[in-house]
Amino acid sequence: MKEFLSLGLLLNRASTSLAKSMTNKLKENKIDLPHSQFIVLRCLFYEDGISQQQIASLLFKDAAAIKRTIDQLEQKGLVIREQIRSQKNHIYVTQEGKQMKSKILNLAEVATNSALKNISDEEFENFKAILNKIYDNTNA
Repeated sequence: MKEFLSLGLLLNRASTSLAKSMTNKLKENKIDLPHSQFIVLRCLFYEDGISQQQIASLLFKDAAAIKRTIDQLEQKGLVIREQIRSQKNHIYVTQEGKQMKSKILNLAEVATNSALKNISDEEFENFKAILNKIYDNTNA
């Protein structure tokens, strides 16, 4: 069974578990924001007014999936689309979304800290460096 736990499987398992933990933390606090929506909103918290394509590129996600996620966030009143050119939208966080920013990001920090318990700062920095090397090696 040990051989079954490949690098890809381990990375996917950790990523899925972290996403579930984040979604659960938000649910516990009465925030209906699945991880897929959280990561798009978080992206906009840091760089508001970017295009759907830019979001897709930043998050390494399919543009169609990002469009669906933005549709869902728009239905919740958390983002708006503003057409700047034919077939090009920029996405902005609404006032309602901005009011939730602090709470959402604090909950994300709690979930992340929980995931990183018993991991030293040095171990975490090494882990991030290794992940970046893996990314660089596979995108060379």
